[in-house]
Amino acid sequence: MRLVFRTGLTLPVLAGMLLLASLIGGCGYHAVLRDEPLFAGQGVDVVVFANRSYQAGVEGVLARSLVDELALRSGGRVVTGSEATLELTGTVLTYGSSAVSYNSLDQIREYRLDISVEAVLRDRITQRVVWKGELVESQTYPVNLNLALQRNSEEAAAAKVCRRLAEDIWQKAGERF
Repeated sequence: MRLVFRTGLTLPVLAGMLLLASLIGGCGYHAVLRDEPLFAGQGVDVVVFANRSYQAGVEGVLARSLVDELALRSGGRVVTGSEATLELTGTVLTYGSSAVSYNSLDQIREYRLDISVEAVLRDRITQRVVWKGELVESQTYPVNLNLALQRNSEEAAAAKVCRRLAEDIWQKAGERF
């Protein structure tokens, strides 16, 4: 049995036309990415942050996280030098670890790692500040009697904190309030 409407269209043809119309018309939503300052049509240069903390190397971990996050969110528009119209700079202000939980023998079970950064997103041509902010993130990590494993736990916590800081910088820079 084949349904044919008065217009001469069959049911599959009519269904296909409705599907096509709904895809073309959309529902009014659009990608917010086009409104972000990081999507001004050009790229972002991520400059390795200065490090005022006692922990050597944390600025490198943060830089890698920022490049990864911005490349992911901007479709690969992380470039260097004069190719970029925006420049992301900043400073690692603090890096600190403190005990947060203890066992029944009053021995430390977990530490919390806190990292604070100041970041500035600037237009390279006009040197106008597009966004500036100070952010802090934390991560707990377990104590281990083996010093090497303890250090690995702290480094893994630092990597997680840097990843979250990169996400925060992306989100805050996009708000532009």
